[in-house]
Amino acid sequence: MTDMPFPPGAFSILVVDDDAIFCDLVLADLVSKHLTVVACHTLEDAKEAVSRHHFDITIIDNHLPDGEGAALIPFLQRAGLKPYILMVSADEDVSSIAKSFASGVHDYLVKPVSISMLWEKIRNLMSFKKANIELANKNRLLTQFIDEKSQEEALAQHVYDNMATAQNSLPGYVDVKSEPMTTFSGDTIFCPSTPTGKVQIFLADAMGHGLAAAICILPLISIARAMASKGKALDEIFHEINRKLYFEIPDDRFIAVLGLEICPYTETVHVINAGLPDILCSMQSGDLLRFKSRSMPLGIMSPEDFSVTAEQISLPTVSQIALFSDGLIEQTNAEGQALTLNRLIEQAEALASEGQSLIQLMDICVSHAQGRPIEDDITLCVIDGQTLREELASNEVSVSENFGELDYRFQLNGQAIVRVDVLSQVMFILQNAELPKSLCQKTFTVLAELVNNAVDHGILQIDSSLKNDIEGFSAYLSLRDERIAQLQENDQINIHIYTNSTTFIEVTVEDSGPGFCRTDVSEQQQTLSGRGLALLDALCESVERNAKGNLTTISLVRN
Repeated sequence: MTDMPFPPGAFSILVVDDDAIFCDLVLADLVSKHLTVVACHTLEDAKEAVSRHHFDITIIDNHLPDGEGAALIPFLQRAGLKPYILMVSADEDVSSIAKSFASGVHDYLVKPVSISMLWEKIRNLMSFKKANIELANKNRLLTQFIDEKSQEEALAQHVYDNMATAQNSLPGYVDVKSEPMTTFSGDTIFCPSTPTGKVQIFLADAMGHGLAAAICILPLISIARAMASKGKALDEIFHEINRKLYFEIPDDRFIAVLGLEICPYTETVHVINAGLPDILCSMQSGDLLRFKSRSMPLGIMSPEDFSVTAEQISLPTVSQIALFSDGLIEQTNAEGQALTLNRLIEQAEALASEGQSLIQLMDICVSHAQGRPIEDDITLCVIDGQTLREELASNEVSVSENFGELDYRFQLNGQAIVRVDVLSQVMFILQNAELPKSLCQKTFTVLAELVNNAVDHGILQIDSSLKNDIEGFSAYLSLRDERIAQLQENDQINIHIYTNSTTFIEVTVEDSGPGFCRTDVSEQQQTLSGRGLALLDALCESVERNAKGNLTTISLVRN
């Protein structure tokens, strides 16, 4: 056996042939090409060499003094080595060649062998070997990447589920079907809790899909939940979400959002559509109303330029309301044709006329796809009007009238007027006093309107007509910030809450401003600033104002 050193990383070749001259010629040629070569003349020597070294290519003569060269192949395989095998033999019949290939040989040469031909065969096998090594390394890296990605996705899914799975808390009158394109959906629908008794439902569709879109959704959910918990109105929530997204998400990202606010006191539904397909509202009269997007998607426009338009629906006349992301109408079939909004409306009209739920629009979309994969995240939400009205009517529970007495007075001066969260303080007291939930919600809603009016129009003296002008809303917010900074210690607001029963509550709010006039509610209740006045009349048993207009006393009764 002719042996030589094995430099690290060098390509190694084992030559097994009893022809010493042939071995010497091959050895000399390969060594001149800077390869590591071991030559053996017997099967036993070859097995010993294999047990000591790893070879990349093995050249075997099938006729050796102590057996057939093919007998070395199983030995190589049992040893866990997988060298490329080149059989060199005088056998030129087809059956011998076929038998060699069947046993694991990669190439075959019939003796006598040209050294130059042998080198070309070896060079090809070396190329295959290098390519396989590179492929194995890439597969290893790919497997590692997939494992790491799976771990990261599992962690991200856990965080996302904890922050965004508010769908589980949707009211019973809300039906939802969704089809995410990937593991993570850029669509979400949630219903944050509010202290006012109003119900707010949001459907958001972030640009793109997958994890990148899902991440953009998270700040929207956090902001909406936080503001809803403070009783903020729908338009205020939209403005704050837009402001947050404008500064925090990349410039090439945005989120289309639908907002729906159900007010049980005025029996109205207010909707804001910012960038999503038309809201479809099936009415008991048989009409199908459409509420188009009237605002830009959130995160595109600066806070100063952004505006929203709220539209109103009369709750007693509603049969069904359908909200959906654009994936529903953009899904294509085998011919590449999208479902389109017009076709969806035709299907919605047909379903509504037959008294069927609009949630079946999802089945229509899936059928239209004809087995094609989902091309975008799809979410469909349907609100059943009759079930909604029944649930709102059954919310009140029986509560004893015996209570005791609550006489709560609160005074704020200067910057404390805007720094102290009066509404949360009042809600904490009312809830801990175990007053009926509906009475607490009414009180919170009314107090929020009275305090906002007292601060904005009484103390800060901001003209409410600014909010009627959509483009003026940002000017209103800027002016409000400016005047808040100028508050003095003699600026004051007083709050008085009194009850001695679980059946009623009386609230008085007084401010130190010059007073303001109340215009006709019927003319204002469709405007951004006038809905609060209409709400007071709908909620309160009585509303009394002093002549100056800076003191209001209201009386609320339990449902």
